[in-house]
Amino acid sequence: MSTSRATTAPEGAVTVIPALDGLRAVAAVMVILTHAAFLTGFGATGGLMGRLWSRGDFGVGIFFALSGFLLHRGLIAKGSGPLDLGGYLLRRAARVLPAYWATLAAVVVFANPPLRSWLLHTFALQIYVPDAWISSFNQSWSLATEISFYAALPLVVLGLAALRRRHPDRPLVVVALATVLLTLASGFRGGEVFGVDVSTHMWLHARGPQFLVGMLCAEALLVPRHPVSTALVRWGRDAVACLAVAGAAYLLATTAVTGPLTVAPADGSQLLVRSALCTLVALCLLLPLTMGTHSLYASALTHPWIRWFGVISYGLFLWHLPVFAAIYEITDVPEFSGGLLPLLAVGLPTTIGLAALSHYWIEVPASRLVGRILRRRQRQDERADHEEPDQARHQ
Repeated sequence: MSTSRATTAPEGAVTVIPALDGLRAVAAVMVILTHAAFLTGFGATGGLMGRLWSRGDFGVGIFFALSGFLLHRGLIAKGSGPLDLGGYLLRRAARVLPAYWATLAAVVVFANPPLRSWLLHTFALQIYVPDAWISSFNQSWSLATEISFYAALPLVVLGLAALRRRHPDRPLVVVALATVLLTLASGFRGGEVFGVDVSTHMWLHARGPQFLVGMLCAEALLVPRHPVSTALVRWGRDAVACLAVAGAAYLLATTAVTGPLTVAPADGSQLLVRSALCTLVALCLLLPLTMGTHSLYASALTHPWIRWFGVISYGLFLWHLPVFAAIYEITDVPEFSGGLLPLLAVGLPTTIGLAALSHYWIEVPASRLVGRILRRRQRQDERADHEEPDQARHQ
């Protein structure tokens, strides 16, 4: 049986899609390369290759689409069953916060940012104020956006569940329409100056289309006969075409139509095109793995080493920029002065080591602890459910 096609399993369980770990590794590498290109100036001097590396920020959109698919699929898998909001929030907190706080603590110790900045980062509020950025931890903006998605998703799931009870296929249509509308709204405000203005293009409403395409794939699995679902399956089965469209969209995104490849301001139309292309890239990379059949693309992403990098990808995301900043601080080499290969030669192995330590020493223990807490609570609830009928019979 193919490992790339997702199905909903009985009793609320869902199948594991190993290739999604590989896609997570691809997204992490893209984010690392874009920061390396920026810090060394390679994005500006490296021609086409430099522009391709500089647009690696689309890896964040891929992360968002993966979150949208996996989390939404997990929450809707129980059908009409109750939503365990407490368990959901506790699992999300254990998954992201301990490793995030550990990395932030190291950044605070070595970079000594202002108290206000690191306090705002502690509570993932840095994107809602204009001047709280820590230069060696700038990539953390996307975690603030991710956490806002965690908070909003249960409300969306409950709203869609009410609609699903009356019209089982209507949530799919709503998610598809919301993807289009939010993409059109993503260019509502342009010209924001990084570090001066509030970066609303980092907020959930602007990044929503990438989350929504993941949710769209999850919804399509519930109503496979709907025209939208059959179209997604048809596209997903042609992995070559999906990758070709993703590649063309990515290449177009390196041109002036999406605005600067740096943190310089982009106008509203450029932000809209950037959002649309990022969403298209994320969808085309996700579709063959969730809606398609077995393919060489899926097989490549399930290679054990690629999957392992996907497993530790959160640590790669958290640690690469602090490591790069530390290298510049230690060597006293000016930023934007070249040195791409030396930076990667030293920075990548160090980042991989720290990411592995983060995964095995922080992320896994935190998730296991929460798992034990939730299993204990479930046993207590089951015991209470059994005791209530017994007490009623003896009254």
